[in-house]
Amino acid sequence: MIFLKPAGLLFTLFLLCPGAGVLAQQQTIQGSLKTADGKPVPHASVTVRNPQDRIVAFKTSDASGNFSIVLPAEAPLDSLRLLVNHLGYAGVNLPILRERSRYDITLEEKPIDLSEVNVKSRPRIDTRGDTLRYDVGSFAKAEDRSIGDVLKRMPGMEVSESGQIKYNGQNISNLYIDGDDLLDDKYAIGTKTIPHAMVQKLEVLQNHQPLKVLKNKALSDRVALNLVIKDEARLKLTGQVKAGAGLPHQYDSELNSILFNKKYKMLNVAKGNNVGEDLASDFTAFGLSDMLTGAGNSRPQALLSSGTAGSPPLPKQRYYFNNSGSLNLNNLVNLKNGLQLKANINGLLDGNDMAYNSWSELYLGNDTIRYSEWQDIGRDPFLTGVSLTAMANEEEHYFSNVFKLNYSGDRGSSALLSNDMDMRQGLHNRLCDFSNTLEYTPALKNGNVINLYWYVNHFNQPQTLIITPGINEEVLNAGMPLAGIRQFGETPTWFSRASAAYRLTKGLIRQRYRTGVINEWQRLHSALRLTQTDGRETPYARSDDNNLHWQRHQFFVDGTYEYKQGPWEATATLPLAVLRIAYHDDAFALDESKSRLLFNPSMRLKRMTTREDYLSLDYRYTNQMGNINGVFRGAVLTNYRSIEANDAGLQERDSHNIGLRYHFQRAISMLFMNAGVTYTRSTANTIAASVVTDNIARTVLLPINNDVSSVNLNAGVSRFIFALGATASLSASWSTSRFNQLLNGETLPFNNRSLTVNPAFEVRLFDKISFNYNGTGTWTTSRLVLEEASAHVPDRQIRRFDQSIGLSYSPLKRTFLRVNGRHQYTSQAQLNDISYFFADANIRYTLAKWRTDIELNLTNLADITSYETYSLSANRLGYSHYQLRGRMAVLKCVFNL
Repeated sequence: MIFLKPAGLLFTLFLLCPGAGVLAQQQTIQGSLKTADGKPVPHASVTVRNPQDRIVAFKTSDASGNFSIVLPAEAPLDSLRLLVNHLGYAGVNLPILRERSRYDITLEEKPIDLSEVNVKSRPRIDTRGDTLRYDVGSFAKAEDRSIGDVLKRMPGMEVSESGQIKYNGQNISNLYIDGDDLLDDKYAIGTKTIPHAMVQKLEVLQNHQPLKVLKNKALSDRVALNLVIKDEARLKLTGQVKAGAGLPHQYDSELNSILFNKKYKMLNVAKGNNVGEDLASDFTAFGLSDMLTGAGNSRPQALLSSGTAGSPPLPKQRYYFNNSGSLNLNNLVNLKNGLQLKANINGLLDGNDMAYNSWSELYLGNDTIRYSEWQDIGRDPFLTGVSLTAMANEEEHYFSNVFKLNYSGDRGSSALLSNDMDMRQGLHNRLCDFSNTLEYTPALKNGNVINLYWYVNHFNQPQTLIITPGINEEVLNAGMPLAGIRQFGETPTWFSRASAAYRLTKGLIRQRYRTGVINEWQRLHSALRLTQTDGRETPYARSDDNNLHWQRHQFFVDGTYEYKQGPWEATATLPLAVLRIAYHDDAFALDESKSRLLFNPSMRLKRMTTREDYLSLDYRYTNQMGNINGVFRGAVLTNYRSIEANDAGLQERDSHNIGLRYHFQRAISMLFMNAGVTYTRSTANTIAASVVTDNIARTVLLPINNDVSSVNLNAGVSRFIFALGATASLSASWSTSRFNQLLNGETLPFNNRSLTVNPAFEVRLFDKISFNYNGTGTWTTSRLVLEEASAHVPDRQIRRFDQSIGLSYSPLKRTFLRVNGRHQYTSQAQLNDISYFFADANIRYTLAKWRTDIELNLTNLADITSYETYSLSANRLGYSHYQLRGRMAVLKCVFNL
């Protein structure tokens, strides 16, 4: 493939070489499949198995019922068996004879219930209705530890580096453990910690409805996963103690305890390390709570930041210099009266450093502006969070009350050199966020359902950015030198959403009618202070402080209509809202109010083309109003290089979104495919205008219409290859977007295009060797759509190839050796190509008597301590250079309790 650079090519040749000898002296058996009356039987599964019941070869019969199977040369014919399976026919199991090469078989018809299909060949999948079940043991390998290791190997499943899970291209909405949602949407800790040996089956719940009172009463397109725990694993408390130490001055430790029975479930984990593992990722939420509850609000983004460079496209362990400790407690109890109580408590203490330098070029119609930045950052973040849930999920009613409290902060400091300006920065953050969600959904005697809902939230994130000595005195202090700068900003917010709904569950068209109110109160306060050389602190003279008060109140009614008949499903939601927004700031004589009547319809049409496949069409129109971040008038130094303010009214944006998606699956043959196309067009009445100089950029929101449009195409296929015992997948996406930028008085229309291709493959060879490959190829192009300026702003394209390859070998019983390689190649016209090859190794030995693993991890064997990368966004080309962790060796003991 075009992905393979020299390193990747060597690994590919290694994979292909063992096959050369296998092609010699292969043997073939042929045959035909017919019914008793002579009709051919096409698409039957024909497998050859060895005495260990492993698949040696696999084929399906063609349209005429014929099959031909090539056997490996080393396969002993006297011990092999021929198995034939087909829905609606009795299975056939025949011994293969050395002197016989043709098998003409008559199949006996045996009708079965298609609502329950069981594939008995290993690995096993069975399906019943909308639930697909993977047998975990069929996909697990001896070297696997957690359920996450096995998930990555299952056809149809995708697990990102962050831990987010997709099934056939769709994000999952929940991860249940024996039907209980112990971890909410922070399930990454579960997939990394739960041993796969505890799990009997993985269930994929398609068209999942989390509320039992709405089951078969409301349509749903959600997908959820459920881990079915083995009976013996439910009976006792299990866990692990991990202790590791290494060079240079490394430690890695973990203690976890697990109990999953019907009454009580717990997953408690304590960790500490300085080997580069980001423990904050265990607390990552995948954005599902708002989707399920509709509790999202217009929470403003953080105002201030300390730098302009992002993170490198590498696993965080490569560049994360840390000293971290975390506690993650998840406990759930089911009471006899049907009430479920749950507590999720977490905490994190962290200290980390990051060193980088970067430059960026900003291309204008007749000019180029260049920025450079060298920064050494030290951060000390902390995080605490508590979530307390009381829930009763019964067929007659649903009740839930969820209280959440999060308090976190970060004190960061850095030494920075930018365009020959030498300075020190400090950024202090505090975040306090609490909310309560109350929901009650009872079913009435006539079968209809009522829903009462109330969500209330308070949020605030005060920030202070300190810069010494002062910089950009020409812009900030009339050319007079400065001793320092202090920028403060916060946006305390109160938000409430209350609604009542009535659902009609009978009739050809099911209906739901809802009414409610949304209330929001915010205050944006900021202060920019300059410390003069004589020690006096003075306000920024060219702008007053922000003291903006904001209110948003909305009354809404909506109707939802659902239709399901045969293969057709249709859903339409017609919401109507009266919105009033008022905001004022006395310092700027600002006193505005807006009232709008909003109509934001959405609809979805779905057709089942077969029992497993469907085609869906979605359309959504949204008429959105801006938030408080778009109307403040006072200047805010958002980072050392940018000043932002606004000179426009409230932003209004109209968006049309239409998407077409096709879902294809064949559970029996373990083939999963998906494809989709999405088109989005939005029009706003404001545009961000920037005046950029060599040292600072001033951005103002202006009242100028701005159109943005984008198209996205994506497709994916995942297949289990029985003949090889391998899982293979290929996904691709292509997107294009067109938008405008207003820079230094010029309107510059840009067209960005991106193509991404992701092949993946995993195979087991000779029962002792496993080989896996994952690749990503990305082509990103930015083009200025303006003929008179395009000569100065040429098209830019970045090509990046990222390939990972792994080889596992078990030379002795209970001994596992794994070597991983990762090759990255980046190419940008007129700049030097960048290429890296990272290598890691791991060896593990299991002491079965002591239930202990001894493990040696060798990281970054090539000792690569610096990393370069390019980035491309509209008319900005960036280069960044990062410091990486060097070679490490950690010896770890894992005690299984």
